[in-house]
Amino acid sequence: MLPIDPVTIGSLLILAASPASELCQMPKPASINVRPRASKTQYDYSQTLEQLASTEIDTINPYGFDSISHTNGYMKGRIAMKPYVKVDYKHYPKYGAVCLWYDTVNLDIQIDPTIVIAKEVAKDKCMLNAVREHELKHVRVDREIVNKYAKTMGKKLHDGLKQRGFLVGPVRQEDAQAIVTRMQETVGQLVEMEYKKMEIKRAERQQAVDSLEEYTRVSNECPNYKSPASASRHRH
Repeated sequence: MLPIDPVTIGSLLILAASPASELCQMPKPASINVRPRASKTQYDYSQTLEQLASTEIDTINPYGFDSISHTNGYMKGRIAMKPYVKVDYKHYPKYGAVCLWYDTVNLDIQIDPTIVIAKEVAKDKCMLNAVREHELKHVRVDREIVNKYAKTMGKKLHDGLKQRGFLVGPVRQEDAQAIVTRMQETVGQLVEMEYKKMEIKRAERQQAVDSLEEYTRVSNECPNYKSPASASRHRH
């Protein structure tokens, strides 16, 4: 099983050399934590080949247009990202001013894979094992992608916030809430950009698993298997 590696990146304390910065000081560097998490792989053998045929699959069928193929199984599950942003502050009533800074930025990256295999296929031990082995390759790709982008996103968050400043202020107290909202939204925008990049890379990697050579290998694992769908080709 591929391990999930937590990534913790401590931000640098960046303060402008100005009189304003003497009033606003961060008590500690901002903490940026990217936490990949993977649920245990679940299995679903409740659906028929006919039901699986109506399921939309993200990857492209590698067989030719003149071939008939059927879905024996697939891996479902999405990669979800949940950011949490804590902005701390210090209020100076004497000046009607507030200092704001990023205290904690946490990003949880969660995958929850489920391998769905047609109930007819699950009755054949050889084909069940062959299809399950193939679908576990898809699960492994998601784990690898999550580990890789946890490191990337940690750095992007750090660099993006460093560029804009971990500390804001002093600002007028009536403007503080609007600035806090912008600070939180900035984290979301940085995460969303990296998420889009990750989805593209994930699609490429998952498509590579569903190659014609891999489908042929799975079929050859069980030469005596007769598909109940009576198809000339079988998609796995």
